[in-house]
Amino acid sequence: MKTAVQLRSGGDVQCELVCGEPVSVASGARGPVALFAPDEVVAYLVRTAARRTLFVFRTLVVDDTWAASVPGVLPRVRLLVHVCSAKRVRAVGRLFGYLARKTLAPSALSDAFYARVSHLVGGRTDAARLRALLQRELVRGGAQRDDAALEGRP
Repeated sequence: MKTAVQLRSGGDVQCELVCGEPVSVASGARGPVALFAPDEVVAYLVRTAARRTLFVFRTLVVDDTWAASVPGVLPRVRLLVHVCSAKRVRAVGRLFGYLARKTLAPSALSDAFYARVSHLVGGRTDAARLRALLQRELVRGGAQRDDAALEGRP
């Protein structure tokens, strides 16, 4: 099952991908729709005039009634991080930029890692703490998971 993510530019609401590689992009009534394979981590930014909201979620294999509903995303997903303040959106965005520079695949990191990131950005945070958290995740994941993450594959 593929997960559809609505992308929009212009108008009152803008929706864009911060992280995630879609399998394909289709045309929709309100703009392009990115389609993702199961078990992929996606960072999705929804921007309005009043605020910016960032959702980080993992796509699911099947629709789960207990999963989270994210605006512009169908079917439901496993919500990992949800931040609303500009400072926290920037912090999580910088984390994904760091992962890209180090060629680490966000989907190879565990859901527990993202839960710790969510907790960390909920309070005062800095880049050094996020990097330390990532280093612990790679060490805990073992050599096999570490190699897969470094090569950019799940």
